[in-house]
Amino acid sequence: MSEALLDYRDVWVYLQREGNQLSKESLELLAAGRKVADKLGQRLVGLIMGHDLGDIAGAAVAYGADEVICVDHPSLANYFSLRYIDILASLVRERKPNAFIFLATEIGKDLAPRLAYRVRTGLATDNIELEVEDYYNPQLKETFKNLMIQIRPDFGTRVAKIYTPRHRPQMATIRPGNFRPSEADWSRKGKIERVEVHEPNRVYSAIVKEIRELPRTGVNLKDAQVVVSLGLGSLRDKDGNPRNPRDAYVLALKLKEAIERRYGLKTEIGASRALIYAELKELEGSITKENQVGQTGTTVSPSVYFALGISGALQHKVGMQKSKRIVAVNLDPNAPIFQIAHYPIVADVYEFLPEMIERLESGGSGK
Repeated sequence: MSEALLDYRDVWVYLQREGNQLSKESLELLAAGRKVADKLGQRLVGLIMGHDLGDIAGAAVAYGADEVICVDHPSLANYFSLRYIDILASLVRERKPNAFIFLATEIGKDLAPRLAYRVRTGLATDNIELEVEDYYNPQLKETFKNLMIQIRPDFGTRVAKIYTPRHRPQMATIRPGNFRPSEADWSRKGKIERVEVHEPNRVYSAIVKEIRELPRTGVNLKDAQVVVSLGLGSLRDKDGNPRNPRDAYVLALKLKEAIERRYGLKTEIGASRALIYAELKELEGSITKENQVGQTGTTVSPSVYFALGISGALQHKVGMQKSKRIVAVNLDPNAPIFQIAHYPIVADVYEFLPEMIERLESGGSGK
């Protein structure tokens, strides 16, 4: 490693808030950063920007940060990427973090590529895992020590490992739902630094005139305790006869209601990308992009995940493989979903669902 790269130290994570506290996704980000920092033997530094940040920094320390940089200023009350990037780029150039990790959320997806371009480094997006390894480049015949390995789904069924051997900081975004937050330790001690921000001198080509909150969707897959997901397997029964997918959706709704009624568990309806993109008129208005689970949808980690008629392509599996219990129902005994299912069931969705609902409603006896 060149002497210039040795000047870069510590793992930074960009934290986001929800009201007066850290977002749930930021707790996952701290866990991911903690893993990398420990393997590198470096500090984990949380960075948060905004106004009236309160004691969010203290919470970040409790969840694993060694240091928190607070950039608190009235001009940051409303998110404005150009202003935020100016400050972030200045801090990165001045303090030289070895790695900088963002969430693959709307804000993270906006900030991370802009910052990577500004400081002339690489960026690997939508990672599902981070590791620390050595990397040997056969063309250069050189070994690069202790790199942050960014692991993300590739095309088809592959997983790609991405290395940033020659540029710093090593930058990545991680998909929420792939890292389990650490337990809070409120006795942890950490450094909290409040960075002074001067009023901006530059005139930006855009200004924020008004903030409007979009209507919230009725589907909340991220916080669901149980997810009942449908796939293209719902289009046919075990004999190969066409079925109206609306029937499968109605049965899934009945299962959702039975679970909530009996166990009080928040349950949501999910769907595979294939079912979403099929744009079936029978499901119009009932199954939308908001229901999609997977790499290009929502990553979920419920207590129980029902994969009904879903084959289990990689892009779907990376969105639900952290579920505590996976019940997979498919007619194909070789379906990839069975490789990760805790309860692989070779059966017809249209036979499984009525029986499951009846057992729940009768107290488990099935009679």
